[in-house]
Amino acid sequence: MKMIVNTVRMVDYDQVREYAFGDNNSLKEKLAIGLINQEDFSKLKINSRLNIKLSNNYGNVVIKPIQDNNTPIGTIIMPVSIWANQITGIENNELIYKNLGVSVETTSDLVLEMQALLSLIKG
Repeated sequence: MKMIVNTVRMVDYDQVREYAFGDNNSLKEKLAIGLINQEDFSKLKINSRLNIKLSNNYGNVVIKPIQDNNTPIGTIIMPVSIWANQITGIENNELIYKNLGVSVETTSDLVLEMQALLSLIKG
């Protein structure tokens, strides 16, 4: 399913706060997430055991979907984080982090811990 991702700074989902005061588990729980409208949740047939994989030309990432009726239909809201950075990119010397087109699919793949994601990035 095609959707749009917007990365945003959120009070309850803040990378700096989680890194300073949280732990590895809270980093993943608070930041490797995507807020999705209930209607899109139903279309994707998401249940509590499934995660979602977002893919585009810049990369891909597995995150935990969270139902949120304040999120517009067809949109995923992600907190600014290392997980969101996996699907952002640079075009014409500008950082692209809003209105990112992505393919979304449900998956039983696990959301990577921050250290595992860093290891993957480093190669």
